[in-house]
Amino acid sequence: MSRKYNGEGTIYPVYTKDKNGKNTKKIKHWVGQVSIGVDSTGRLKRKSVYGATREIVKNKIIQIQADINNLEYVDKNSITLKTIIDNLIEQEYKANKISDVTYIRKKNTAKLASRLDCINKPIQSITRNEINNDMLILNTYAQSTINKVYELIAIAYNEAVLDGILKNSPFYIKNNIIKPKSLKKTKKVDALTIDEQKAFLSELSKNYDIYNDVFYIAIYTGMRVGEILALQVSDIDFNTRFINVKRTITKDLDDRPKLNDRTKTFAGEREIPIVDELFPILLKYKNKSGLLFTYDGKLIHPSIINSHFKRLCKNAGIRLVKVNSSKSNKSGTKIKINSSNVNTHMLRHTFATRCIEAGISAVVLAKILGHADVQVTLNTYTDVFNKFKESEFKKINNYFKNL
Repeated sequence: MSRKYNGEGTIYPVYTKDKNGKNTKKIKHWVGQVSIGVDSTGRLKRKSVYGATREIVKNKIIQIQADINNLEYVDKNSITLKTIIDNLIEQEYKANKISDVTYIRKKNTAKLASRLDCINKPIQSITRNEINNDMLILNTYAQSTINKVYELIAIAYNEAVLDGILKNSPFYIKNNIIKPKSLKKTKKVDALTIDEQKAFLSELSKNYDIYNDVFYIAIYTGMRVGEILALQVSDIDFNTRFINVKRTITKDLDDRPKLNDRTKTFAGEREIPIVDELFPILLKYKNKSGLLFTYDGKLIHPSIINSHFKRLCKNAGIRLVKVNSSKSNKSGTKIKINSSNVNTHMLRHTFATRCIEAGISAVVLAKILGHADVQVTLNTYTDVFNKFKESEFKKINNYFKNL
């Protein structure tokens, strides 16, 4: 017979049955039911608990009610970690919180995260040891890639807590979830040497092209190509000689150029001083309006700039390599042609390298490049800074010798 104990919910015994299927007087176990709230339609939700004695069931119900009162109760849920990650990315994109480029990047990060065995398990059943063990398979990737996967999973766990799926997250406790250290060697910054820079600028001055000024701005400011293509005349202060970086060109889901009303990062919004070599080039645009660079009135795709940069460097004899062309000889072998192993991001690194060689501090350089943390600048250009320190120490050494 069902009995309802004050504050306990409903508790009743389940009897064993005889060979005819009728209840005997022997109790098999006890069952309790307790209200745990209402569902999305407003209907009462009840949870059943089981135990060998009424006292065990009673204590289970009391514990559930205490958890509910303390906002710590979590109902059983089969949602997987992958589903939470995918939903989170889609919600951010639909809410216009992330750009097309960031959306694609996060989708790629989620795809990589799906290699972890625990990703497809219900998040409530995943242990911290499973996450730690699964994360080890990522140590062959770059540290930045590992960091992105780690952060994406951590955010998903935080969402699960906010949605009442979990009581807490294993990521809340420092070092509870171990972020693997990459086994991959850090790629050195690839910048043009001084001789290569001179050869490039010489080639640039030979023939005028509508994209030439993009390269001048890149090599004298360290701006990203997307930021340069998004520059408007109003962003240039010709009196104080500063460029205000406010936005960037990215790609949409169809790989078409898209004008974003913000930079890649918050720190990306910055002021860059205009050096004397660049000022006459920018002065040509003073009486223009709108974007500095368009093609037939349309946005320019950053990949077009990269192609032109390769062509210029090939003509200047910089980093020449042989690559397969689209044409084949009579035997069907691809014809090798000359190309240049360069990319436009090298111009940003070239600017930063020249700045370090000139003695600019890491703090100032970080602000010019739009790095949120000076440590990013120091880590990126470690070899350049070390080389600069060595040359500076020689000055100190020579000074002491001459005392």
